[in-house]
Amino acid sequence: MSGTPHSPIHHDVAPAASQSSLLLMIVFMVACGQMAQTIFVPALPQIALGLNVDASQLQAVMACYLLSYGMFQFVYGPVSDRVGRKMPLVVGIAIFIIGAVFAAQATSFNQLIMASLIQGLGTASAGALCRSIPRDHYFGDRLVKFNSYVSMAVVFLPLLAPFIGSASAAYFGWQAVYWVLAGFGAVVWLLLIFAFKESLPKAQREHQAVIASYRHVLRHRAFRAYLFSLIATFAGIAAFEAIAGVLYGQYLGLTPFMVSCYFVAPIPGYLLGALIAGRQNKPRRVIYQGVALLGAGALFMLIPGLFNLVVGWSLLVGSILFFSGAGMLFPTLTSAALEPFPRQAGIAGALLGGLQNFGAGLAALTMSLVPMGGQLSIGLLSAVMVVLVILSLYYARDQNDTHHNLMPQI
Repeated sequence: MSGTPHSPIHHDVAPAASQSSLLLMIVFMVACGQMAQTIFVPALPQIALGLNVDASQLQAVMACYLLSYGMFQFVYGPVSDRVGRKMPLVVGIAIFIIGAVFAAQATSFNQLIMASLIQGLGTASAGALCRSIPRDHYFGDRLVKFNSYVSMAVVFLPLLAPFIGSASAAYFGWQAVYWVLAGFGAVVWLLLIFAFKESLPKAQREHQAVIASYRHVLRHRAFRAYLFSLIATFAGIAAFEAIAGVLYGQYLGLTPFMVSCYFVAPIPGYLLGALIAGRQNKPRRVIYQGVALLGAGALFMLIPGLFNLVVGWSLLVGSILFFSGAGMLFPTLTSAALEPFPRQAGIAGALLGGLQNFGAGLAALTMSLVPMGGQLSIGLLSAVMVVLVILSLYYARDQNDTHHNLMPQI
């Protein structure tokens, strides 16, 4: 990736210590949102029993969270381009804490849904700005490398989340899952107040009208292509996360602890994919490999589903391959999409994060509404998402010819 035409408005290379502290801050604030998506999965049977609902209905909890999480990024992004990054983050994480406390005290399914919406409204701030803040500091290959570190790092706390949720629910009841989220959110809020340094100085903030800024970003052909590719990839991941607990728990009869193990097993694949993306200097090859892994993962999940089967090892292998491909694509395509927009990084980040999560929420909602047919539903949806990724990247080829972007010639 060439950095010359799109150099950042201000500081390019941060000292090692500063880079480490910036990475740590981004990891913690994004972990609030990531943990909120997965920590309650092992407790689904307890939640269903406690709220007197069918466990399959609880897939709507993740769906509503993701829809809110995606939608409100469109608010935080443009606001942060105008007032800076810190204040929207502080407000957003405070809202997340309120939502977690409300969830812990929920006595009905509707209250839990409302609490999930509030949590998503809050963590949307971190979801949008975790992409914008690195663009404030880096561009080119450094931006790809930093985003790969972010992609790798943010999965470690969510990796622990299902185990934390399982232990909390087993010893203290399912409500403890949300008290843990509230406590973690409080720690992150204090870190933002006292340790986070504003990354967007007043002199470099956007003054153009919000609609005009959105129009400027969306006119970029390659940005649209990378955006749709990321939406489709993330939708496949979210759909798997929404249905995996039901498949492993109800269909295969695994214990909550084993559900947690199977649920987090694809994460190392994602880590490896992101590590490869950060170390490769040939993004075109990374994209080819990432798409190939997505396709292989979708097939492993789809083929048993065609025979109305639920096969644990095929779900496991398929999810690991799919997540590995996603780990390669996310930092590469995210960096390519953000690089042309140093002054509109908040809006570009909001579009990337908001639409990804909105699409993921729709995918999760689809999983909750479609009748269960073994693993056929997740296999079909994953395969469709891979086709959409390929078509989106194909759409970017003309932009690549003109602007020498990352897009491989498919």
